[in-house]
Amino acid sequence: MMEHKKEKHVSEGGSQSFFGDPWKIFLSLVVVILLAYIALNSKPPQTNGGNDQNGTVQPTTQANATIELFVMSQCPYGVEAETLAKSVIDNFNGEVNLSVRFIAGENADGSFTSLHGANEVAEDLRQVCIMEYYPTAYVNYLSCISANYQTVGQVWEGCASQNNIDVNKIKGCSTGDEGKALLSENIKKAKNLGIGTSPTIYLNGQPYSGGRDESSMTRAVCTSIPDSNVCKNLPPEIGVELTVVNDDDCLLCDPSGIESSIRSLISNLSVREVNYTSSEGAALIQEFNITGVPAYIFGPTIAQHGSYETLSRYLYKVDSDYLLIVQPVKILGRSEENDTLMLFVMSQCPYGTMAETAMKELLEALPDVKFAGLYFIAGENADGSFTSLHGANEVAEDLRQVCIMEYYPAKIMNYTRCIAANYSNAGSIWQNCASSNSIDSTKISNCSTGNEGKALLSENIKLGESLGIGSSPTMMLNNNTLFSTIYADQIKQVICAYDPELNGCNKTLSGAGSTTPSGGCG
Repeated sequence: MMEHKKEKHVSEGGSQSFFGDPWKIFLSLVVVILLAYIALNSKPPQTNGGNDQNGTVQPTTQANATIELFVMSQCPYGVEAETLAKSVIDNFNGEVNLSVRFIAGENADGSFTSLHGANEVAEDLRQVCIMEYYPTAYVNYLSCISANYQTVGQVWEGCASQNNIDVNKIKGCSTGDEGKALLSENIKKAKNLGIGTSPTIYLNGQPYSGGRDESSMTRAVCTSIPDSNVCKNLPPEIGVELTVVNDDDCLLCDPSGIESSIRSLISNLSVREVNYTSSEGAALIQEFNITGVPAYIFGPTIAQHGSYETLSRYLYKVDSDYLLIVQPVKILGRSEENDTLMLFVMSQCPYGTMAETAMKELLEALPDVKFAGLYFIAGENADGSFTSLHGANEVAEDLRQVCIMEYYPAKIMNYTRCIAANYSNAGSIWQNCASSNSIDSTKISNCSTGNEGKALLSENIKLGESLGIGSSPTMMLNNNTLFSTIYADQIKQVICAYDPELNGCNKTLSGAGSTTPSGGCG
């Protein structure tokens, strides 16, 4: 699957979070949890040694570092990454290579496909030809077209001429077999590494997850070439203080994943933890209006650090300090209701339907766990209509399911399991799923298409909205602790970590030993 950027679907009206950023997604809530309790590791793909040179723009002197970009030529985020790489490379005066690889597909007939269509393929072909014949002019060519990348077909000739690139030579190459052969070779590396996100950045053959700003990338390059004059003259990195407000008794509130992600942006980071029940913790909760933990507060110097540009849209300023906007794990101020479990989903989210199926298995295996409700992630408009990430059909299914919960609460799990088999066609199969579970489809139809269904859904979505939940699936354990997974055995492990004496904790459920991270919509 090819993507502009690394992102999950974001529900309308959901709160913006550091986790949901297209550039900076490092760890989702589920990964943090599984790192602590399920030992689920997601390793970066291995490189193939980086020996092939197709796509590498040769510097004027011997380079000891390489920035490798995997992009779509008409992806705005890919173009931003190219601009950033140029600004870094220019500072090093030939000490750093730039390698550009395209993310595209090759058909059996030798033609190509790319996310943004034929115009993007045409530009890919032109660029591999420029790399082949005019490698030292390539970076300046990229800089020239960057302002008009969406209409590059109209401007590329002018940009080529400005950089002493023979337009006719590039036309001949890019429209013939030579260009096809060059592009075919260029895209192999992205395919071999399983890269489908534009941009993906590698530095010296390893994935780069640092800040997407000139200062951060320059410092990362300097770890490879510390003797460069650029590196010798870098000012010391500004130190940043991070205060983590946490609950020492919360089993899932492990901040190490997010701290590690922040350290990839800020190496000179000092971290201290404060228990939310301490006098200092209580004062911070009041000052920053913290509703859940862990909470992450940066000191004033973050505003002077090179990563500030990267982080700023996810920071909430209070006086001179900054609160990082992330989904907490434990919600404060909610009563503890042991061995209860809620599920928040979008009814046509594939991961949500998988979680519903897992939930049914879990509840059958752990009979003492009380299911405290199925809640939908959606928005309500001023006119009483609803919006949901997957459109009107999802809203219609939400309405049917809240009506089933109202009239047939004991049958909702069997119904959702039936729907899950073909959730994207719920509108065509729901009546069969209802009938097979002795649910009166006429009654549900009347409810879901009338004011009753609207009132039920309006009430249902309030809890998720009040908690800022925008990712499907999200579970709430014990009425205050959030986590996410799509596997029954992993749900069991989380529950049994809190109550190991529960009947059924010794059972092995589906998904046991899975090393595949859970997905999510939103």
